[in-house]
Amino acid sequence: MADATYLVRDLLFVSKITESADHYGVPAQGARDADGLLEAARGSRLVIIDLGHRDAMRAFELLAGDPDTAGIESIGFVGHRELDVMETAKALGCRRVLSKGQLAAELPRLFGRLKGLDMG
Repeated sequence: MADATYLVRDLLFVSKITESADHYGVPAQGARDADGLLEAARGSRLVIIDLGHRDAMRAFELLAGDPDTAGIESIGFVGHRELDVMETAKALGCRRVLSKGQLAAELPRLFGRLKGLDMG
């Protein structure tokens, strides 16, 4: 079981996520689609979803409808100009939407916090 689960199509961000998770010793698991994400997310504390992924919005719908994933922190990320995608994700239950740059900068804090470190 992973503490962090992700649905990401951008291989650069898969690499950033896995490197940061490995650095902090946080188990992280990727998924290929919304159903796989839901299955992997049960027991996770953090879900990261690439809003450009074809299954992103369905993933938020599945997470919102599953009582086993109710307390999970969910973060979506997208290019900063895609305001309509951001609003749709929030309406479907995404707790935070970040730009790609914001997510890259925030990964150390996210994984450090999962590991129990005070990251300020």
